[in-house]
This record gives sequence, C-alpha cells and structure tokens, in this order.
Amino acid sequence: MRVSTSQIFSASLSQINSALYDVTRLNLMTSSQKKINTPSDDPSGMAAVINLRDYSSALSRYTDNCSTAGNYLSEADSVLSQASEVVTSIMELAEQGSTETYTTEELRMMAEEMEGYLESLMALANSTFGDDYIFGGDDTDSSAFTMGLGITVTGDGLASSASFLSVSGSIDSAIAVRFTEDGTVGADALDYEYSLDGGETWTEGVLASGASTLDLGDCQVELVSGITVNAASDDEEGTEFLVRDAVYYEGSGEAMSVTVSDGIDVDMTSVGSEIFGGLDSTGTAYSGSNLLEAVASCLAYMEAGDYEGVASCLESLRAGQEQLLAGASSVGARETKVSTMEESLGVISEVTDNSISSLEDADATQILIELEQANYIYEAVLSSTSDIMQMSLLDYL
Repeated sequence: MRVSTSQIFSASLSQINSALYDVTRLNLMTSSQKKINTPSDDPSGMAAVINLRDYSSALSRYTDNCSTAGNYLSEADSVLSQASEVVTSIMELAEQGSTETYTTEELRMMAEEMEGYLESLMALANSTFGDDYIFGGDDTDSSAFTMGLGITVTGDGLASSASFLSVSGSIDSAIAVRFTEDGTVGADALDYEYSLDGGETWTEGVLASGASTLDLGDCQVELVSGITVNAASDDEEGTEFLVRDAVYYEGSGEAMSVTVSDGIDVDMTSVGSEIFGGLDSTGTAYSGSNLLEAVASCLAYMEAGDYEGVASCLESLRAGQEQLLAGASSVGARETKVSTMEESLGVISEVTDNSISSLEDADATQILIELEQANYIYEAVLSSTSDIMQMSLLDYL
C-alpha cells in the first residue's frame, strides 16, 4: 500500500495536535489547580459542580439572613431587658402611691418620676438597629410610637372607646373634667367644669346645645353626640374623666420576616403594640394587656392625687409586665432559632464546599507527573515527525 507524503503530514499533524492539547490542558489545570475548567473536561462533573454552587449560593444568602435577623433580635432582647427593669421600678412606685401614707403633694411628686418612666418606655419602644425601628413591624422607616393625649374614665356613664371622638391640644398634667348637670350631648346646653391642679380649683364651662366639643383651655375633647351625661360633684359620682398623656402606636401590624432556610421564615422585627400596647390611630386602646395605657393611667391618677385610682392600676400594670416578659421570651426564642439555624447552615455549607472541591479541585502532585509525561510525549512526537518528514526515496536506496 502506497503511503503518500500528504498522509504522513496529516497523521503527524494530528499526533502533534493531540499531544499539544494534553500539554495545554494539563498546564491549565496546573495554573487553576482545578481539574474541571470547561464542560468538555467532565460534562457530568461540571453539571454537578454548577448545581452545588447554586446550592452553596442559596446557603450563603440564608446565612446572611440569619446574621441580619440575629443582630436585630439581639438588639430587641437587650432593649426589652432594659424595659423590664423600668417596669419593675414602675411597679414599686405604683405600689407606694396606692397607699395613703403619702400626702397629695408627695403623690404628685411621684407623678414626675412616673412621667420619666413613661418617657423611658416610649424611648425604648422606639429603639432602632441602624436606621430601622425594631418594634414598628415591617414599617421600619418611622417612629413606632408617638406621644399624644388620651382619656381615662373615672366616673359613670362613659366608655373610653365609644364616647370620645378625638382629643387635641396640649396639657402640662392630667386635666380632671366633670359635668355638673344631667343631659344629652348635642341636644342640651350642659354645664361642666375642669381642673388643672388635681381638683383643688375648678374652671367652669358650658357646652352649647348642638355642640359636642369641650374647651379645656389648651386642650379640646370632642364627644359623641347623643350620649347621656350625669351631674357630678365632690360628693356625688357622675360623668367624670381625666385627659392625660397617652402613647400611640404608629407602626405596622405585621412583623418583617426573612427566610432563613427553604420554607422557614423568622420575624426579625416585632409588632410593638403586641408588647407595649398603647393606642391605635383612632385613639382606641389595644385589647388585652396594655402596658403603656396602664402606666399612662397610673400617671394621671397620681397627678390628680387619686390613691384609689393608682391602686386600681396595679393589676393592669402586672398584666402589662407579663405581656412585656412574654414579648421578651418570643424574641429570645426567635434569637435562639436563628442562631441554631446559622450554625446548621455553616455545617451544611462546609460539606457542600468539600463536595465541590472533591469534584473540581485537582491533585497538584498527580498533575505535575502527568504534565511531565505529556511534555515528554509531545517532544517525542515533534522529534519523530521531524525525522519522518526529512526522509526521501534516497533513504531507501
């Protein structure tokens, strides 16, 4: 069989390219320290590596979420611990004020201390992590709580949520208000009076027929037209109430949650009204235990010099304290869950990275040996091809 020069050249070139490819491939492995650099190196191995990398990326996102949530919850846990200490001081002060061993003037001095505690609680409830309010639910951009005015009913015939439409203006301390004649708001002209000094002196006023807003100096209270009021005096109980400081919740009713694993979400913020209570945007107190309302009412009774009123707040203060502790327990449980999840994700991530490494990383020693062999083969092919291409018919004569 005749072997032409072109056949020799083609076969030689094919052998050179094959040997050069092996050298290039092994040099690339040496440089990258990876045995899979392109899909053609190991198609099934590359597919497995891509899938594992996607999974590793998801684990990294979950780990980041756990870290972020843990920071928020750790801050909330610290804040609630401080709030618990404040509430303990509030309870001690309220128990002192509920006894009649102190003068009215001393009770009002206690009110100044109680006002400081109320402001401290609101400041803690407005705590932030970075720029985010941690007790505002998923509304983290604005203050969760703001100070306003509220009502504490002290007499008969009125319900705080149903009888008052609005309270506006400003006060220096609780204002005691009472009607001095029977009638119907909006239908009758009604006499009333209010006191700015806990009942020592009274200022008279008249609610005109057809009107429903009481003028209390710098403060105005709008009543619901059609409600019936009864006359009250120092000796007889009737329609009476206190206008006092109150704290309004302006956050969201839903907490901000993050995904910490496939199908598992954790609330990283808290709904402040569920922990601290307060009033909603309509001025209605949140149902159940309500710490901020209990403290605000207790403060108002102290400012009014009402021992019995202070004593009546003790039970609601205890309930509010229990609610705060329950909120702290919830935050602590979520913090523990996130910490445990983060540790688990770390272990899984390490296993995943090891799996990627076993598929992708090259054995440096083995590659060096194979590269030496490939270089030797490549040089041998070049040498033999050079010798063959230099032969002619004269070499056979």
